[in-house]
Amino acid sequence: MLREDKLQIQSFFHGIIVVMLLLKCFPGSGQSSVSGVVNTYHQVVEIIPAKACLRITNIAALDVNSRVMVVQMKGASINTTNSSSFGDITALNEAGNYEIGTVCYIKGDSVFLFHQLLNAYNTTTGKVQLVQFAEYVSATVVDTVKAIPWDNGSGTGGVIAIFADQDITLNAPIYAGLSGYSGGAFLLSGASCSDVFPANGYYYTASVSSPAQSGAYKGEGIADLASTQTGGRGAAANGGGGGNNHNNSGGGGANISNGGIGGGNSSNGVSCTVTRRGEAGKALSNSSGQKIFMGGGGGAGHNNNGVFTKGGGHGGGIVFIWATNISGNNQTVSADGGTGGESASDGAGGGGAGGTIIIHTDTYTGNINVSANGGAGGNSNDGGNIGRCFGGGGGGSGGVIYFNGTAAAGTILYAGGAAGTESGRDASCAAAQPATAGNTGFINTNYNFSRSTITAGYCQLLLPVKLISFFAEWKSNNVFLEWEVANPEMAKRFVIEKSVNGLEWRFSQVITAESGRYNYTATDTEITGSKIFYRLRITRSDNEISFSPVQMVAINESPSFSIYPNPANNNITVITNSVRVQTVKITDISGKTIITQAITGRHTTINLAACKPGIYFIKADGLVQKLLLQ
Repeated sequence: MLREDKLQIQSFFHGIIVVMLLLKCFPGSGQSSVSGVVNTYHQVVEIIPAKACLRITNIAALDVNSRVMVVQMKGASINTTNSSSFGDITALNEAGNYEIGTVCYIKGDSVFLFHQLLNAYNTTTGKVQLVQFAEYVSATVVDTVKAIPWDNGSGTGGVIAIFADQDITLNAPIYAGLSGYSGGAFLLSGASCSDVFPANGYYYTASVSSPAQSGAYKGEGIADLASTQTGGRGAAANGGGGGNNHNNSGGGGANISNGGIGGGNSSNGVSCTVTRRGEAGKALSNSSGQKIFMGGGGGAGHNNNGVFTKGGGHGGGIVFIWATNISGNNQTVSADGGTGGESASDGAGGGGAGGTIIIHTDTYTGNINVSANGGAGGNSNDGGNIGRCFGGGGGGSGGVIYFNGTAAAGTILYAGGAAGTESGRDASCAAAQPATAGNTGFINTNYNFSRSTITAGYCQLLLPVKLISFFAEWKSNNVFLEWEVANPEMAKRFVIEKSVNGLEWRFSQVITAESGRYNYTATDTEITGSKIFYRLRITRSDNEISFSPVQMVAINESPSFSIYPNPANNNITVITNSVRVQTVKITDISGKTIITQAITGRHTTINLAACKPGIYFIKADGLVQKLLLQ
């Protein structure tokens, strides 16, 4: 494939960037209908903190200027002795570390962020992923928004992240239930059994089922296990333990509170009667909200009849919603854990733990229901078999819900999952060994999510041609375009591209760059429609391509404005095309107003000395543009 062909393919993805920028800048086109999977997930293989750089395996669909979440999914150290201490967390390490950032540049497989990284991450053992936000001006959820379930093989999934500059309206749910850590898998065991070692141990190779499985699969948590440790009653950190041979039930998964212990074997007068039930998933520390976790999976029950073939319940995922206003319409945002598998004269599965939900908004309209419940343990039906009785699965713990202010009006749920019940007990059985419910989760108000505010200067060194300004103006039945570059020696040519909808771009003009020439102009005389979008396709001397921000020209003097330079240092100039634009408001990324200034003419200079380096939004007459302050 020729280099220019590759650049054409790259321009397709840049078109996606343009759409996102347009949604921010032009509310008329900014109401989006949302459903299904809205995020992209990218495995991080290396981090270079000094450059705020993350190398990822799948660069496709990742956009410049997009918000992203960096989160480490695993990497905790645990006790691996064959004792009741198995799975105790000896060090969380970087597991659960997360932050929100913004992509400033993509080169090859490297993603550079505008700000320095706030936290340390371990890509060797920790399964770090980068999740790209779905970004809108305003969005209406018209059908269920879902997360791709967590995939331990790729180290991605389990997260929903949505941003809207204005409103998110829920006409359908946002659902990350059962998207977290996996419940212990069902495996049909052989019929033989044992009441002695090794059947009384805390870990086994779960996949060995012949002549009998010594211990069912554990639920998944924040620590990866060796194949020889995947089964048995010891909890895998926040993953519930699997029931041991014979027919003991799995424990419930955990988040930052404990899961419930699985029910045990209370058989009497027959063989294989020892209680070796799955241990409860262990509570994690969220380090005062600086760490976030998916819900741990419930352990599977030991099963040799195979009437029911579901193991432990999956944990809940992670949901992050960020908007100026959320209209709830009594819809639900959920990250619930899943119910453990039921059993018939076998061990039942433990419930998955609730996940984590973060909601950051200025206001709510109507009620919104928020749920991070733990999943119930599976029920066990003994069927009246003489002398054989087995308890149900342990309940998963409740999850964690964070609000930046007070809690939303509506139903807020974070309960632990109920213990699985036991029915059909034979009167000759010994005393019942019932499962226990998962512990209640937590709700936190006045929460500030993790993000860095320290500018990563290295990013600016990467920009192929530094565009100081680019704006377009309707005048005398033509559109006049002007732009200025800081390093013309790096430029080869400028291609003016235009669009009537901001989605499909066509060639307009080519302007050859000249060494030593900083300012360029062009005129478009072929005007059709009520508004036209313009962008520059900038080719560097080594044939690398970049694109300018998009400028919209509204024909017949509809209001619009542009700003330059962008990125800026101390001052910006606001250029308007309408007397309707009378006041400019500058807000930070959280929506706080920093500067309000009256417009005194077509060109108004604003001093930014009061602003720290970072990302800001310039708002005027309902229009919005992003500004990077260095």
